[in-house]
Amino acid sequence: MDNLLENFHFKDNGTTSLADALCAFLKGEISSGHLKAGEPLATIKQLAEMSGLTFRVARGVVERLAKEGYVRSRPRVGTVVLPRNVHATRGRVLLVLPDVDASSYHATQIADALRRRLSSAGYLFSTVVFSQDARRGLAFLRYELANAPDLAIVLYSMPHVRKFLIDAGVRSIFVYGEEPKENDGPWIRFSAENAIASFTEHCKRSGAGHVIQVRFDGNETPDAAPALMAAGISCSWIVIPRWDVLGRYEGIKRSAYETFLEMPQEHFPDVFLFWDDFVAQGALTAFLKRGIQIPKEVKLVVLSNRGLGPVHPEPLTRFECDAAAAGESIADYTLTFLAKGRVPRPPMISPHYVFGGTFPY
Repeated sequence: MDNLLENFHFKDNGTTSLADALCAFLKGEISSGHLKAGEPLATIKQLAEMSGLTFRVARGVVERLAKEGYVRSRPRVGTVVLPRNVHATRGRVLLVLPDVDASSYHATQIADALRRRLSSAGYLFSTVVFSQDARRGLAFLRYELANAPDLAIVLYSMPHVRKFLIDAGVRSIFVYGEEPKENDGPWIRFSAENAIASFTEHCKRSGAGHVIQVRFDGNETPDAAPALMAAGISCSWIVIPRWDVLGRYEGIKRSAYETFLEMPQEHFPDVFLFWDDFVAQGALTAFLKRGIQIPKEVKLVVLSNRGLGPVHPEPLTRFECDAAAAGESIADYTLTFLAKGRVPRPPMISPHYVFGGTFPY
């Protein structure tokens, strides 16, 4: 095992970890047959020493390989490589997502579903976290393309990545990004159309005359204004500035808190529609400090992930996104595309409108 990692080269581009790179390398060695079925893998201690990882992180790499069916622990033998027919390799799939969203709950749920489903179907799956520094991000992406992926999945709007992949002739699926031009490739979009229709009907029934939509600067969101205005309900926007110096999410919450702490109550609408749960959390904290009663003095609706969301004594009225279900739908679409070689009908990823105590029915 002394030469196990002689062909492993890791270049720290700030967009992937040494552990992820080592895991991808070992998968490739197993799938290619360089590590043969029944052959013992290096011990965790040996892997740690050869790679420079800590024992705990190296153990996590081996546990991931076992979970995905590449190796198995056997008593008195150690960790051994499973037969290739147990985990046949059908190709490579690359997921690209922006670094500012890589750690978000929604993105990690989608990535986990894709990794689980594609790996179990026999595909090698790797992730590129694309740096805000486009030059560095494209350099690492170019490095990943040297492994000749069969398909790239791009999560969220990244024009640099889209153009680069199209120019490189890589088959790609674009998820939640800006609508591609003709012949750019398959596109899966997020649509809140049905939830907005339910929200608009709710506003009409409750007699709401004015809605303010709230988002943070730079965040692409749906727009309920056309549906509301068609129903005779006025609508306006508040855009919260981002305080990135405090970190992406903490900065958004703090900026929203300051905004709503100072907003005169006479300027409040009948309903606030928050298109981000961190913005909503900052606003709720400000309302609590000011003693503003929800829903008696103001009603609110929040876009949030299923099982998560701002803390409030009453259940939130919300546009609820099921990130795990979205990931499964994207995985199904991807596997159909890979198997048939043609573009299937894309799924529509939509939130559900859920009634709660912050805007009671």
